[in-house]
Amino acid sequence: MSQTHRTWQRLKAEVASLPESLTVVHRAGDLVFQEGAFAPGVSLVTEGLVLLGGQSSEAPRPVTLARPGDLLGLEAWGDDQPPRYRGFARALTGTTLLFAPTHAWTRALERPTFRSLVLAILADLVLSEQARTLHRDRPERAVAWALLRWGLADEKDKDRLHLPVPTATLGQVLGLTRTTLRQAVAQLADLGVVEAVNGHLVGSAPRLREILGEPVTASAR
Repeated sequence: MSQTHRTWQRLKAEVASLPESLTVVHRAGDLVFQEGAFAPGVSLVTEGLVLLGGQSSEAPRPVTLARPGDLLGLEAWGDDQPPRYRGFARALTGTTLLFAPTHAWTRALERPTFRSLVLAILADLVLSEQARTLHRDRPERAVAWALLRWGLADEKDKDRLHLPVPTATLGQVLGLTRTTLRQAVAQLADLGVVEAVNGHLVGSAPRLREILGEPVTASAR
C-alpha cells in the first residue's frame, strides 16, 4: 500500500467522523456539479473516476480526472462570496463521494492532524500536475503516467490497471491528437505494457513504472 493511499484512507476516516458529512453516490454519466453553481462544501472521492472540465467556446472541455483520494469543490475555500464552481464535474464511472459542508471543513482544519492530511493530498495533486507536464512531449510516457495515476486496480489482480476513459476524452486531457494517442498506445502495446480492452486501456503497473522510471512516478501511485 502506497503512502498516498494510506494518507487518503486516514483522511476518509476523519471526514466520515464529521457530524455533517454525507456519502453521495453517482452513476456513470451523472453530473456531479455544474460550472457557476453554488459550491456548498468539499468532497473526497472514495470510489470511481470523475471528469473535471470547463466551458470553452460554448463546448465542454475536459481538463483532468479525479481518482479516489482526490478532493473536489475546493472553490468552497476561496474568497469569492458566494463561492461558485469554476468548472464542471461528471462521473465517468459509478462514483462515491464523501461530502462535508464548508463550515465543517473549516472547523476540522483547525486540528493539526486533519490539516496535515489535507495538505498532503494537495501536495500530491501539485506533484502530479508537474509530472503530467514533464511527460507532455513524450506521448507514450504521458499515456503510461495516466494509467498509473488514474487507472483503477482490478479486484483480483491489483497490478492490473483499467482506465475506463473514452479515447477522445483521454486525448483531450493529455493534450494529444487522436493520431498521436493511437501511436503512443501502439508503441506501449508493442512493448507488452498496455492493451486496449473494449475501447479502454489496461496496463501492468510494474511495467508502467519501468517505462517511466521510479524517480518520476514516485508520487503517482
